Amino acid sequence: MDRSKQNGVLTASVSKIVSDINEMFGRYGPTFVDLAIGKRSDMDALLEFYGAPLRFVGATFHMLMKDDAAIIGPEGMGGEISRLRQANFVASTLDRCEVTVLNDQAALVDAVWLRRDAKGALISRFAVIYLVTLATDGWRITSAVSTQQGELTAHIGEEALQTARAAKRRRRR
Repeated sequence: MDRSKQNGVLTASVSKIVSDINEMFGRYGPTFVDLAIGKRSDMDALLEFYGAPLRFVGATFHMLMKDDAAIIGPEGMGGEISRLRQANFVASTLDRCEVTVLNDQAALVDAVWLRRDAKGALISRFAVIYLVTLATDGWRITSAVSTQQGELTAHIGEEALQTARAAKRRRRR
């Protein structure tokens, strides 16, 4: 649902929130790639997208980065970028980015990323659910949960998913 409610009344800012978060993710992907391929080295650039504390959860790990230094450090997102540099990684594209506004301060982003090597071959396809919150300096990712693509939607079945998507399209009109 791309709507937020405040005391039961829809706010006028929903489309602005969705637009701002989509714009942020449009910058996030290229910045991450440029850092991972060595085109950039200013790891602080990640702080335009992440806010501390940052929690990242996967099937085999749970990281809590308590401050900016932990986010950009070798045990945080800086370590992920270092690993990608050594894995022949050259590109990452956003295959899906669906923003669900929770309220004027928070949104969920359901994203699917495609990572490719130097030959253009797909290295990985993975889904992440992000909690994005409004900080004093803009929207920031404060939590991320890596999921198998379709893992969340598999619970409700394809028919229910289609019904939910149709309702979402009707609300946008």
